Amino acid sequence: MFREYTKALFKRVDARQLMQFKPPTLPQRIYTKTLNVDNVHYASFCQEVDWPANEHVHPLYLQMLSLPLQMQCLLDKQSPFPLLGLIHAANKVSVIDHCDLSEPFECRVRFHDVRPHNRGWEVDVMLEALQAGNLVYRAISSYLVKVKAVHVAPLGAKNDLHDDCELENRALIGEISASANTGRRYAKLSGDYNPIHLSTISAKAFGFKQPIAHGMWTLSRAVSAFVSHQDFRQSMSVKEVNCRFRKPVFLPCDIHIQQHCKTDNSVLIDVTDSNDSLVHLSASLVFNQA
Repeated sequence: MFREYTKALFKRVDARQLMQFKPPTLPQRIYTKTLNVDNVHYASFCQEVDWPANEHVHPLYLQMLSLPLQMQCLLDKQSPFPLLGLIHAANKVSVIDHCDLSEPFECRVRFHDVRPHNRGWEVDVMLEALQAGNLVYRAISSYLVKVKAVHVAPLGAKNDLHDDCELENRALIGEISASANTGRRYAKLSGDYNPIHLSTISAKAFGFKQPIAHGMWTLSRAVSAFVSHQDFRQSMSVKEVNCRFRKPVFLPCDIHIQQHCKTDNSVLIDVTDSNDSLVHLSASLVFNQA
């Protein structure tokens, strides 16, 4: 996606829409593409995110595979949002039906919603994937557009996925050593060559002291760690992933995967630093046991 990032550097946006009190107008165009899964690529993805042998597809693979289509949507000429500078804030993934990697996916991507945020605007980009005309997968990526203007929502009550849980009951289910080249490896798989992930020099050019791991890499590793920790992992199907990204994972580093508030079909996950004092992301998973 070098071409998309080059376009992003020269994209002109109408900042006036972002400064108004009312939400900016979202483009209505739907971007579509038929995607065929390369088994070698999927195997490389599973190896990178440590997905165990499982009869079900990793729930975040299609989200990653559709990234070039999402980039096209974000670069829409009618979009008031600058691509460079967007902060990946959250993800919500629903695996609606069985995803057959041997069959093509008809992917549709469009802007979904925009709402005030206490630091600007939060905008959603939605992916829907169909097989044989049936909706099998939906993913919504939320991005923060930082703007200083009168429209922003006041800092209200904290919206925390884990508000009702006792954090002291967290159980460690995974320890990951993220190397300095993690961002480059995942970029090669995903096509996301955002400079903040690639090297210290390119990250510093965008205000980061070190390169940071892709949020979707961190989340994918967290989901894999949970499934790997289960006795019935080969037949486990993760149906929903709801994540809020909190603090960047600077590379290289060690991170911990922790679970708590587990029930028969759901669990809450935190990714923390090695001291368990800083939370990088919080996620809830809904799963089935075959």
